[in-house]
Amino acid sequence: MKLLLVSVIIWEVAATHPKPATILLMMASDRITFFCKLSDFSDSFFPYKRITITMNLKYRILYLLSSLLLTGCTSDNRPIVYNGEYISKENVTSATIEQLDSLIESCDFIPLETGDSSLLSNIIDIQCYDDKFFVTSSVVGFMPEILVFDNRGKYLNRIGRPGRGPGEYLGLQTWYVDPYSQEAVIVDQAKRKVFRYGLDGQYIPDTETDMDSTLNNAKRLCPADSNTVIACYGINPIRRDLLATYPANLQKQKPYRKTRLTWHGNSSYSSNPVGRDGDAYHVMLPLSDTILRYRNGTWEPCYVITYFNEGKSYKPGKKETDFEEIRQRAAERNFRYIRGLVENDRYILFEYLGGSILWDKQAKRGTYVADGYNAERLNGFPFIPHTACYGADDYFVSVMTPSSFRDNAETICKNNGRQSDELQRIAAKISENDNPVLIVYHLKRQSR
Repeated sequence: MKLLLVSVIIWEVAATHPKPATILLMMASDRITFFCKLSDFSDSFFPYKRITITMNLKYRILYLLSSLLLTGCTSDNRPIVYNGEYISKENVTSATIEQLDSLIESCDFIPLETGDSSLLSNIIDIQCYDDKFFVTSSVVGFMPEILVFDNRGKYLNRIGRPGRGPGEYLGLQTWYVDPYSQEAVIVDQAKRKVFRYGLDGQYIPDTETDMDSTLNNAKRLCPADSNTVIACYGINPIRRDLLATYPANLQKQKPYRKTRLTWHGNSSYSSNPVGRDGDAYHVMLPLSDTILRYRNGTWEPCYVITYFNEGKSYKPGKKETDFEEIRQRAAERNFRYIRGLVENDRYILFEYLGGSILWDKQAKRGTYVADGYNAERLNGFPFIPHTACYGADDYFVSVMTPSSFRDNAETICKNNGRQSDELQRIAAKISENDNPVLIVYHLKRQSR
């Protein structure tokens, strides 16, 4: 009977809708989800309409075969079968921040070199590439700059220089390291130019191009391959694109997702909406519980996070468009949404207001940790998910001010925590006026 039911549902969606449908099947341990992408859903908040049906294993296998035959006989829009995952209370364990510390295999402490040429203020972004840290730092009233440090914290160079002269940028809107061309690419909204620099920081002559107007609201750019760049946008009153792809020259935008959300200014819905997993990128959308994957030129659902909102739903009315008002109403109904994600080869850290989910992609298990920690109860240096945290390879990186680092080091050493000698040595050398300290966390693997 379950088999017949789901077949009827898929028939109704594909056969009765007047416009073409793309139907994706997401298979989890005990349920099948249909992601039906229909053209008249374009003004909704989610790229796919989701229908979830719980089934035991034998019915899942039988259904998969039958649905393939059914749609194959009735339509050219064949299902795309994707092995997606649910992140729910069934596979996520709640833990305290103190318990999360027990998941840490080891820590590296990297004081960033302080000098006249390398003085940092507020770190707003870190990108890791080729055993180097590319740090974006800003001072109130001054243009943000990109400084490069090696994996020991030694200052190497800066990327370009702010200014009005040739090869200098005036407005650092967004930027990225292109691993394929070995260049740093800066989008300058003030000059309306795209500048390219070598990783040694030197301007590459005759490579500057006019900025495509569609990049005005771009908050994050990621090179998907040698020919494609993914753009993640914020929310603003004019352009309604959330995602797009560009060729490597950043011209001729190809929008993927539009929204009816508006904002009276230019608002970012996430400080970090995208993470990389090998040759794929994972991207979050505003007020959504579904993570999209971009790979080989295709967008598809990858993760559905129901840990907080199992059995809950919040869908704004069609006339509700103000992003901040909708966000407040969702919070009043205790509907929680992703605020950002950080990813390395092994883990994804999903950030929420009030806590984070650390998901082991290989073990397919997760740990939820509420914000807040008590250093006196920790046996090692605290992993702090709610700070600026960035991932690369097999590790995560957090940023701590010199004073905060010294305070925590003193407490942990007093409690005979691990790596006490190294902590004491570093804490004794740094002062309050020095650059921040990077904490590199290598995490233990979770069991299935």
